[in-house]
Amino acid sequence: MNNKKVPKYLEIVNWIKLQIAQGTLETGARLQSEKELGAYFSLSRQTVRQATSILENEGVLERRQGSGTYIALSRTPIRTSMKNIGIITTYLDDYLFPGIIKGIDGVLTQQGYSIQLSITYNKIENEMKILNVFMENGIDGLIIEPTKSALPLLNLDLYKQIHKKGISCIFINSYYEELAFPFVMMDDYACGRSAAEYLLSKNHKRFAGVFKFDDRQGHLRYAGCTSALKKRGILLHEENLIWFTTEDLEFFCTKTFEQLLLQRVAGCSAVVCYNDKIAIYVIEVLRKYKYKVPEDISIISFDNSDLATRNPVGLTTFSHPKQDLGKMAAINLLKLMHMEKINTAVKFAPQLVERESIRSL
Repeated sequence: MNNKKVPKYLEIVNWIKLQIAQGTLETGARLQSEKELGAYFSLSRQTVRQATSILENEGVLERRQGSGTYIALSRTPIRTSMKNIGIITTYLDDYLFPGIIKGIDGVLTQQGYSIQLSITYNKIENEMKILNVFMENGIDGLIIEPTKSALPLLNLDLYKQIHKKGISCIFINSYYEELAFPFVMMDDYACGRSAAEYLLSKNHKRFAGVFKFDDRQGHLRYAGCTSALKKRGILLHEENLIWFTTEDLEFFCTKTFEQLLLQRVAGCSAVVCYNDKIAIYVIEVLRKYKYKVPEDISIISFDNSDLATRNPVGLTTFSHPKQDLGKMAAINLLKLMHMEKINTAVKFAPQLVERESIRSL
C-alpha cells in the first residue's frame, strides 16, 4: 500500500475537477478567488496558484485579466459541419458594422463558410429569439455582439445550451461577465484613460461626460477616464455627467435634453462623448446655444467614423479597428471550432486621431 501523501496543490486540483464533474461548478462559472480557496483549504496563495496554473495548462480553467478565473469551455464531441456561421449584431446601419462584417466575411468565405446575419437592435428579447432560431436551424459557430452587456445576462440559459450543443461562440465589441466565452474588442478602458490624459495634457481640468449606461463600453470608457483624473487628484463630478440607454436616443432630439446638456457642461472646458454619433448631437446643441467648438468647449469621442469629418470642426476621436476586429473574430472562431488554442481576450489598443475639436488652454 502506498502511504505517500497527495501533494497539497493536488488536493485543490482534484477538488475542482470533482466539482466540475458533479456539476457544482458549471462551464463559464467564476472560480473562487485564490484568497478564498486558500482559506477553504488552509493553504497558502502560492499553493493555490500552483493548482490553478496546472488546471489552466490543462484547459480546465481560464484566467481573464482584471476579472478572475473561470471554468473553461469544455470541448464537446465534434459536430458535423454545416459550413454555416451565425452573426448577431445590435445594429447594422451603424457606422461600425459594415466594416466589421466585411472583415468577418472576408475570412469565412475563403474557408468555404456562408454567414447568416441577424440584428437585435440592442433588445434582450430579440437576442433570445435569434439564439433560439440559430439553435433550431443548426449552425457551426456564432459571432455575437452582446445585447445590453452592462446589464444582468437574462439569456444565460440559452448560452449554456449553445455550449452544450458544441456550438463555438466569440463575442465582439464587448462580453458578458457571467460567461468565459472568448471576445475581441477595443480596449475601452484604455481608450477612456487616454482621452482624459490627452485633455489633461491640453490643460483641461473640468470635464463633462456623456456615457452609455446599458452597454459595457460606456462603463469601461467612464472608468478609464476617471482613473486618469484620479491620478491627478481631479474628480469627474456627478453633476457634469449624462448617462443614457438605448431607448433614450430619441430623447436627444428634445428641448429637455438640450437644457440638461447645458446644465451638465456648465463650468466645464471639455466633454468626453461615448462615441462620434453622440458627439455630433452634443456639438449641434452647443452651436444652437452659441457655444463654439473648440473655442468655448472642447469635444473628444470614440470610433473615428465618417461623422468625425462631416462637421466644420473635425472631431478628435479614437479609431475603431472595424475590419481588423472582424477578421480577428472570424480567425479565432475558426480556431475554436477546430479546437486550437487562442487568445481568449483580444483587446485593440487605443489609437488617437487628432483634429480640431480640442484646443489647449
